[in-house]
Amino acid sequence: MKILIYGAGVLGSYAAYELKRVGHEVTILARGKRYEELKEKGLVIRHYLQRKTTVDKINVVKELLPEDQYDVTFIVMQNSQVKSVLPAISANVKCPMFVFVGNEDNAKEISEEIKKTSSSNPRVLFGFFSIGGRREEGKVISVHTKHPDFDIGDLDGENDYKSIIERIFKKTRFKVHYHANMDDFFKTHIVFIMPLAYLAYMSNCDMRKICRNKKALNAAIDAIIEGCNVLVKLGYKIDPESSERFVKNHRRITYLGLKVCAATPLGKLGISDHCKSGWREMDHLDKALLEWIKKSNLSTPNINKLREYLIKYVDKKNT
Repeated sequence: MKILIYGAGVLGSYAAYELKRVGHEVTILARGKRYEELKEKGLVIRHYLQRKTTVDKINVVKELLPEDQYDVTFIVMQNSQVKSVLPAISANVKCPMFVFVGNEDNAKEISEEIKKTSSSNPRVLFGFFSIGGRREEGKVISVHTKHPDFDIGDLDGENDYKSIIERIFKKTRFKVHYHANMDDFFKTHIVFIMPLAYLAYMSNCDMRKICRNKKALNAAIDAIIEGCNVLVKLGYKIDPESSERFVKNHRRITYLGLKVCAATPLGKLGISDHCKSGWREMDHLDKALLEWIKKSNLSTPNINKLREYLIKYVDKKNT
């Protein structure tokens, strides 16, 4: 199938590699320095856990034109950048399906904007790749399991898209999970990852500094529980529901998992590096979480205390 990956960061690069590997005709949309890197060096990925490096020639373009045609377009960008690409997506009249991949706290707004402005009425879906890493000197350092998760769904519980998604991912290593309402999934994901981001900023993006900080690790766990309580109070569903139950019923295991993650390169590549390079996205998500807390009128002392470290980090970046 003919696929466009709109965005050439860590997630987009790995998705392009995996989809090309199984025979799809894949094109990456990139700009500036990243465009030149892909044209000159190809798609270079260091698969960190697998201890191998792959180099692939790949089609690269700088823009999506109104008459460009792809079977599916995956928009894999930080949420703070998505709004800027919506005009190009709405102007396109040939692409039947767009999948927004990332921490989309504004999924409903994105879907409604495209419905209002697009004349071709494309199918709009939302997804999330469970992959971490960073870009470094023309290559991507990718942290992923042998079978990384890909969560996908729409906002209304429809499943008419499943056949085409299954065709695309059938031979890949991705484990595909379908969700009835991706807005619930995204909000759940945000309340789980933000306490980890706060720990990263507490340690100045060096998670090893807090791996022995029992108080901080426990505060992060309590902050996750507070975030889940906020979502439930506002009428959202925890998705997956088992994630909240695990944290509450297996606190000791959760604590040890955080401790090991912070002490190893996984914490650096999966959390610290992303928070360091994606601080604007984390600041955006923090503000979204704060709005939910205000609406819920619940007390969240652990979130309130931990997010001070993000605020200090962002203030330094903005000066």
